[in-house]
Amino acid sequence: MNPYEFGGTHIICDVSEIRSDLLNDTDHISGAIVRGIRASGATLCGMQVKEFEPSGMTAVYLLSESHVSVHTYPDSNSLFLDAFTCGDGCTPQAIVDELLYALGPCEHRTNVVRRGMAARAVQSHWHETALGRTAGSNVVPLSQESSRPVSAVGV
Repeated sequence: MNPYEFGGTHIICDVSEIRSDLLNDTDHISGAIVRGIRASGATLCGMQVKEFEPSGMTAVYLLSESHVSVHTYPDSNSLFLDAFTCGDGCTPQAIVDELLYALGPCEHRTNVVRRGMAARAVQSHWHETALGRTAGSNVVPLSQESSRPVSAVGV
């Protein structure tokens, strides 16, 4: 994949069993994510942080390559992290790794999703197999906005 091809890597991470003092330390979490963004090779364009009362925070980091978001749940000693980068010019796993390192011992589940052109061949094959169709048949996608079929010619 080249840096401008329609494709990317989306890492989705659920983290639990985190020390509560770390979940309530916005600077600690944000610092780890910023270090991870640098380590990944991505370019940070800006960030927005919202702290909640009595605890918790949401932060979004705008990257030239896409975005990172984190949502903390101190009452559950947990957080969600998403890191998506377009192209293959950076390594979003470095963002996840840096945050997990900063959080210390914890439980985590990570899913890596290839998106765009690299994922289309796999998705097309699965979709045709699941529908019992052969390659080259007219597969009608479902609209993302509703469950009604969308015409292959855009009607």
